[in-house]
Amino acid sequence: MLENTRQATASFSQFVDNAVASGLLPDDELASLVAVANGDPEELSRLVSDKGLLTRFQLAALNEGRGDSLRIGNYDILDRLGAGGMGTVFKARHRRMKRIVALKVLAENLSENPLFVKRFQREVETIAALGHPNVVMAYDADEAEAGHFLVMEFVNGRDLAACLEREGTFALSRAVDCILQAARGLAYAHAQAIVHRDVKPHNLLLDESGVIKVTDLGLARLNHGAAGAAAGADVTMAGGVIGTVDYMSPEQAIDSTTIDHRADIYSLGCTLHYLLTGGPPYRGATIMEILLKHRDGEIPRLRAARAESPPQLDDLFRRMLSKTPEERVQQMSDVVAELEAIAAILPKDPERGATRAMLELPSELNAASTIDIATMPPSTLPIASKITPLTVLVVEPSRVQATIIKNFLQERSLFVVGAVSSGKAAIEAVRSLRPQVVISAMHLSDINGVELAQQIREEIRINAPGFVLVTSEANDGESAELSKLNRVLLLPKPFTAEQMVQALNMVTGASMPLQAAACSGAFHPLGEKKDRRELRVLIADDSSTARIHVRTVLQGLGFTQFLKVPDGAHAIAIAARESCDLIVTDYNMPLMDGRALVSYLKQNPATSSIPVMMVTTETDPRVLDPVRQLGVVAIFEKAFPSSEVGPILDSLFG
Repeated sequence: MLENTRQATASFSQFVDNAVASGLLPDDELASLVAVANGDPEELSRLVSDKGLLTRFQLAALNEGRGDSLRIGNYDILDRLGAGGMGTVFKARHRRMKRIVALKVLAENLSENPLFVKRFQREVETIAALGHPNVVMAYDADEAEAGHFLVMEFVNGRDLAACLEREGTFALSRAVDCILQAARGLAYAHAQAIVHRDVKPHNLLLDESGVIKVTDLGLARLNHGAAGAAAGADVTMAGGVIGTVDYMSPEQAIDSTTIDHRADIYSLGCTLHYLLTGGPPYRGATIMEILLKHRDGEIPRLRAARAESPPQLDDLFRRMLSKTPEERVQQMSDVVAELEAIAAILPKDPERGATRAMLELPSELNAASTIDIATMPPSTLPIASKITPLTVLVVEPSRVQATIIKNFLQERSLFVVGAVSSGKAAIEAVRSLRPQVVISAMHLSDINGVELAQQIREEIRINAPGFVLVTSEANDGESAELSKLNRVLLLPKPFTAEQMVQALNMVTGASMPLQAAACSGAFHPLGEKKDRRELRVLIADDSSTARIHVRTVLQGLGFTQFLKVPDGAHAIAIAARESCDLIVTDYNMPLMDGRALVSYLKQNPATSSIPVMMVTTETDPRVLDPVRQLGVVAIFEKAFPSSEVGPILDSLFG
């Protein structure tokens, strides 16, 4: 605290005037502290700091007469996090909602430059379109006296460069896990036609729970090809080069306007090298020397620096760093799949949890054919002892049924790469995301499950996904066609959690735990009726009137047990210690809004299977679509009409 008092440079009256003008302190609280300080500016600073009313950054600004810089739009500035080429990033708090955010302000000297303003607006559009646990979320964007600004998710952690500087090179399993998570986020961005263009350790944030978040999409552009560029959609820096030289692909160094997603694959490979060796793959005394080594230098081997690296990892790394895009790994989803397989064979990192391994297929399935799991005796079903991560595509026209299946999969730490509702969309998703297994309804709007499996198997003959076809009934013709395909299994409705686990084990050769989940919100078999009087509902809304209304509607639909909290942060605390079967949340709340709450719930295995409904006044698809992508069961207006809520609850609980 002495350091704070030494920073006090304003007179007592000046400090008080600055504090009043800033609006950061309640008038009554400021008045009481002024009386205690008795005219001593250093004592007043100390009192304010000791009570946690202002941060050191805010105190310094008030002492220097910069109180007006501590408010930008609806946000109070708490601290300065860093600065980049385009602007400065602050830690901030929404005045009414009290949510902590990262706020990026466009540099003042660039605000007058239409090119840079356009780049900043592109950043806003790009990040706002994304909704993925491994990508930093966007909350808001506006313009104030300070300039254009973007409000983003605040990640409480460090970037990977800072982690390595603090802790040294990473263990193999930890490095692979970090790169795998980043690859998942980038694969999602690529599927939205977005290329990052500046993947590096500094742009990968590691939060306190071990989740990687891809950030700084200010260098991204929408990859709409020649037509978009011709229409003026491309935004780039002078000279046509965007990126960081230590991690930049050879083609990107020539012209950033012509690169595609494979440049991100190269940069992510360079980042893997950094985590394992402490430095980028190529070093030089000048930028030109480094660029030439990226173009002409021999690709290093990970095993030269880390002898314990498995050959599979070394091989993948070298293919990620191939000199031409055509020789490189072609899709980030392929990187994801290979890293998942590599993670399964790595030695256990004592600080990071157990290794996951593969389980041999039962001989009945290795023989080829389609199996109806309901007809198999238990003695022939695989028994899980170890766990393998899987990537899954869900194809289901019913949003409710798709959400239930997704929640069940995510609870078991499986990566759901997407959920689509038609056969055409499924084929496109398999091409771009390359899942290891497809769970599909038998009857879709444009194609049936048999035809879908046939078309995908004809197109993808190497590493084709396994298929679980969910059906109420299968006719003889369908069964006959399926018998010609390998690793395709019929799963009759209604099915249990154990049967779904067994089905996935059998079509992939992977192993998931067969035991029921110990956490709250365990998977409810489709069609199984639950006694709603025994189910617990968590309601999160900052309006007590809204909480009462939601409770009243749910009471009319048979629920009797309720937990009520005023914001998302409280909801997370409750869900961590209480058993919940349903969560109903508002969107706009203090501390943590509904979108951030849903994102946290869905990436946390202990809560990922709990069905979540959202009740909100928001109507903008740009706000709500990312929430839908995260996996909410349904989004309702504030009226929360029982006529619409009832059928959804019937689908969930019978």
